[in-house]
Amino acid sequence: MSDISNMNAEARPALPPGLVLWPAGTAPSNRLCVLISDIHCTDCTVGNQTASETDWQLFFEQMEFAVCNPGDKAHPSSAHRVDELMLILNGDIVDLIRSSKWAQAGVYPWQRDDPRFGEIVLDIMRDIVRIHAHKRPKDSSQPYSGFFYWMRKSLAILHRSGVRVSIIPIVGNHDKELQVVPDARQMFYEECLGLTALDIPDSYRRWVAAQLGTSPDELYPSLPFYVADIGMRLLATHGQWRDADNSRATSGWRPGMGWTPDVWRKESYRAFSDPCFGDTVAAGMLSHFIWCTEQRIDPSIPGAPRVCNLLDEMDLYRPSIAAVVRLLSESRRLARRDPKAKGLHAQVLQCFRESLVGWLAQKATWDSAMGTTKMGLYVLWLLTKPKWYWLDISLMRLMAKVQEPESNITDKDLLGLPAFGDGYRELGLRLHVEGHTHVALEADVQFQSLPDGRNNYTYVNLGAWRDAILRKRSRGFRRRGIGRALFVFDLARLPASEDAYRFYARDMICWSDRLDSW
Repeated sequence: MSDISNMNAEARPALPPGLVLWPAGTAPSNRLCVLISDIHCTDCTVGNQTASETDWQLFFEQMEFAVCNPGDKAHPSSAHRVDELMLILNGDIVDLIRSSKWAQAGVYPWQRDDPRFGEIVLDIMRDIVRIHAHKRPKDSSQPYSGFFYWMRKSLAILHRSGVRVSIIPIVGNHDKELQVVPDARQMFYEECLGLTALDIPDSYRRWVAAQLGTSPDELYPSLPFYVADIGMRLLATHGQWRDADNSRATSGWRPGMGWTPDVWRKESYRAFSDPCFGDTVAAGMLSHFIWCTEQRIDPSIPGAPRVCNLLDEMDLYRPSIAAVVRLLSESRRLARRDPKAKGLHAQVLQCFRESLVGWLAQKATWDSAMGTTKMGLYVLWLLTKPKWYWLDISLMRLMAKVQEPESNITDKDLLGLPAFGDGYRELGLRLHVEGHTHVALEADVQFQSLPDGRNNYTYVNLGAWRDAILRKRSRGFRRRGIGRALFVFDLARLPASEDAYRFYARDMICWSDRLDSW
C-alpha cells in the first residue's frame, strides 16, 4: 500500500475537481480487485454476444483460486489471506441496444418519450435474466451463458468463507438505459447481481450519489461511471468518454473536452445516459437488418441456413459493419453457384437497403452524429440513391474501414488518460483500466519521479468477454472465444518489504468443435 493511501483524508493532496474516491475502509486489510469488461449479455434475438458457460465457469474458478492463493507460496500464511474482494464489471454488462424487440415495436432506444420505451427495456431485461441469470434449463438447445448464475454461485462460496465481497457495476454505452428505467435497474440488481435493497450498503449509495449528482435515497442506485481507489492505485471506467460516437454532447460538455467529472456531475452524467449515435447504428441499422432478414428469408431456398448462421454471428465481427460486407458477399456467391439461391441474395439485399435507408431517415441519426461522422452521413445518403450492388458493398467496406477499432493507443491519448494527470498521480493513482473497444491492450508510461520513488504507470484495456469471428491467415474465417481479466492485489497486512502490491492480466482464448460448427 502506498504512503498516500495510509494518510488520513485531511493529510492527502486535494482531490481533482469532481473526483470521488471509492469508500475503502481505513483499517489495513488484504484486498483483491478483479476487473472484467464488455460482457454484453443480450436477449439473443439478434445473436448471442457473450462468452459460453464453460468459459464463465473457468473464469470464476480462477477468481476463487486467486482469492485463496494471493501470493507465490504453495501454502500462504494467514497474513496473505484475502479479506476483501472487489469485483468490478467495467461496463456493457448487459446489452439493451442489440435486440430485435426495438425493430418489432417500431420504437428505438432514442425514443424515450414513447410510452412503450420502458416496457421494451423491461422485456429485454426479462429475457436477459432468463438466459444469463438462471441455472441452465433442461432444454439446453436454447441460448445460454449462465454468467450471472455462476457469478452469484462463486461469490456466495467466498462470502461463506469469510471474504467481504463488493460488486461494482460500471455503466457502459450499451446498458445506459438502466440509468433511466428504474424498474429495469431494480431487476438488474436483484435478478442479475443478486442484491436486494437491504444488501446495498448506504456507503455505496452515498458514493454513487456524490459521484453522479443523484439522490442518495435511491434504493437501487444508478450505475457509477468510474472507480478510483488509492490503495489499489486504480482508476477504472468503461471508456466511452473517449468515443464521440458513443457519448453525447450536452450544453456543458463535448467529447473533445476530455475527462471532466466536475462538469459531468453538474449534468448528472447526461453525456453518458442520453441516446448516442452508436445506438442508431446498433439498433436502427444492424439489429433492424438482422431482424428484417430473418423474417423474410425463405428457409427452403438453398443456402438459407448458411445465411441465418451468418446473421446470428453478425455482432461477433469488429467492426460490426464488416459482417454486413461478408453477408452480402456470401449471399451473392451462393446466388452465382446455384440459380435457385438468387432469391436469397435478393431478399438479403432488399433488407439491407431498407435498413440503411430507414436508418438515414431517422432524425436521431443526424442529431447525434458529430463532425466528420455527419459529413460522412451526407455522402452516404447521396450514394444510396442509385441502388447498385457494387456501390452498396463499397460503402460498407468504407464504413468498416472508418469504424475499425484502435489496435493500439497513441502516446497522446495515453498521456491524456485521467489516472496519469498531475492531480491523480499526486494521489497515488498509477493504473488506468478501461474496456469499450473490445481490443485487449496494455502499455507502460513514465513521468517525473514522485516523492515515493515509483515511476511506473500502466494502462490496461480489458477487451471483451465474447465469441469473436477473425480472419484466418490464408483465407476464410474462424470463431473463437476471447476474454481478459485483471487481478489487482493490495495486501496491506503484509510488511512493506514483501510483495504487497501487484497485478496481472489473465487472457483466455478458446477454440472448440462447438465453435467450429457454426
